[in-house]
Amino acid sequence: MGWRVISVLVTTLLIGVNCDETTAAPERNSAWRQTGICRKCLCKDEKVDCFDQSLTTFFTEEEWADISELKPTTVDLSENLLVNVSRLAALPVQTLNLSRNAVERIDTAAFRELQALRVLDLSHNKLTTERLSPHAFEGRFSPEEFEPLGAMRVLNLAYNELHSLHQDLFEHLPELTELDLSGNPLTTLDHATLISISSLQMLKVLRMRDCGLTEIPDKFLHTPRFLERLDLSANSLTAVPQELDETKNLLYLNLNQNPIPELDMASEDHPGFPVLRKLQELHMCNMPALMSIGAGALAGLQSLQRLHLSHNPRLRYIDPRALARPDDIGETWDWPLVKEIYIQSNNLSEIDSRLLSRWDLVQVLEFSENPYLCDCSTQWMVDMLVPIVDAKNPNASMNMICQEPVEMRGYTMRHLHDIHRPMRCVDKYGHRPEKDGSILLGVLIGVLLAVPIMFTLMLLWRRGYFAWLGLRGPVDVSRAFYKRAPGDDNFI
Repeated sequence: MGWRVISVLVTTLLIGVNCDETTAAPERNSAWRQTGICRKCLCKDEKVDCFDQSLTTFFTEEEWADISELKPTTVDLSENLLVNVSRLAALPVQTLNLSRNAVERIDTAAFRELQALRVLDLSHNKLTTERLSPHAFEGRFSPEEFEPLGAMRVLNLAYNELHSLHQDLFEHLPELTELDLSGNPLTTLDHATLISISSLQMLKVLRMRDCGLTEIPDKFLHTPRFLERLDLSANSLTAVPQELDETKNLLYLNLNQNPIPELDMASEDHPGFPVLRKLQELHMCNMPALMSIGAGALAGLQSLQRLHLSHNPRLRYIDPRALARPDDIGETWDWPLVKEIYIQSNNLSEIDSRLLSRWDLVQVLEFSENPYLCDCSTQWMVDMLVPIVDAKNPNASMNMICQEPVEMRGYTMRHLHDIHRPMRCVDKYGHRPEKDGSILLGVLIGVLLAVPIMFTLMLLWRRGYFAWLGLRGPVDVSRAFYKRAPGDDNFI
């Protein structure tokens, strides 16, 4: 029994010691929770969350140093009223979100001590060309060594008030791979802006949506040779930029919402695409002016896998060989092996079977909401395309609806497929040959009825039945002009 009592006492002592340590630990390690930052923001799990706290003043370097024990990797200061960004203390922050404030100024070397910083979001602020200095991104510097912000990979400057960029703006960001300039009133890419972007030799993603661009200058895309994704949507481009041929590694291109009227390889003003051998995904949607895509206009996109051509209200023609290119010998044609194709909500009357070489290999097909002409030219869509579309997305062909000719309007291609309906060929000039028989039959019946009716009317007229209408027969007319000679023989 004695050893049992000793065991119980030892266990009790150990539990007491552990309880004391557990209780004391939070007191020793939670001092940073009482700092100015963590009283205003949520500090938890290596994150400082100050989202939408109505902050008007940036925290001091000393306040940032007070939370060093938290070792935050993410700091969210978005949706506040901050105007000036001052220097932060040395912290292991990897993501810093300052978006949707009223930031106008960034102090020199404000991020210098954030040596692990990878993502910096300054979007939706009030930064101007004059106030955004290259010194804002300075790293550590001493007479012996220069240390830029080498970990920085993503910089978001979208929706500020930048009409140009300082030519040395990114000199302290040599490893930057993603830059977002969307929504800035750049309009024309001047020489300083060209130099600044050209300095980003490691750039892979460039977003310039809604910048008012009317053209892309020569050599603009020459230096960023690793560029893979380019967004030029919602600008004022009226032609496909031929400078794209400088982007040898481009995989993704977005030209949505640009007023490009057509793609024609024979046109100098509106040519098709240059050769982009590695491009896999193209977006040309919501383009109000786009009417046609000519032969070979997309032939330079030899590795295209995803084609988005939707919601173009005036697009009524895509040439059957828009994607086709002659082979090296020039005897046959080659097509890219497209995996996804989206051509819904346009003004197309048909999808030509020659647009792709292997429809059976396409994984996603979307052709709904077009005013289809259901005739012999689109019979292949009913017979062959409908089963492929529905196999990938059940009942999707129910949204492929006939608009012309009138007698087919409202029918779905799925219904026509189910009833095995053969469709006639519409006359080139809009004539309706299927109605010729009815017209001829009507004319013949009319003639057959008109002859006896006219004969009867003539007979009745001759017999004077229409005298009450003032129409007298031939007998009455002849009597009216006859006058008997006088009986007097002496009449001279």
